Amino acid sequence: MAEPPARGRHFACIMKRMSLKQQMDDKKRVEFAKQIEYMYEATNPGWRKLLVFAFLRGIATGFGIFLGGTIVVAIVLWILSGLSQIPFLNEITNQVKNALEQ
Repeated sequence: MAEPPARGRHFACIMKRMSLKQQMDDKKRVEFAKQIEYMYEATNPGWRKLLVFAFLRGIATGFGIFLGGTIVVAIVLWILSGLSQIPFLNEITNQVKNALEQ
């Protein structure tokens, strides 16, 4: 039978010196590490999926900002059109409307 590599022999000597409780703790740690590794591999989507998701998220964000800005400007113009009927605010609202229309 071939002799195990030096590293394997060293590990075996350490395991013999450890108490049974320590060995059980080590087995639990190894099992826990395997479970963590499995969870990481199962939930890690990969770089292609991440790039596609980031790209689509960027497009959606840009579209949302554009749409939201358009709605806010429309509401401001609607409010200003209602305020133009008040005599002392008429000049101010006309200046703001002219600035927004340009």
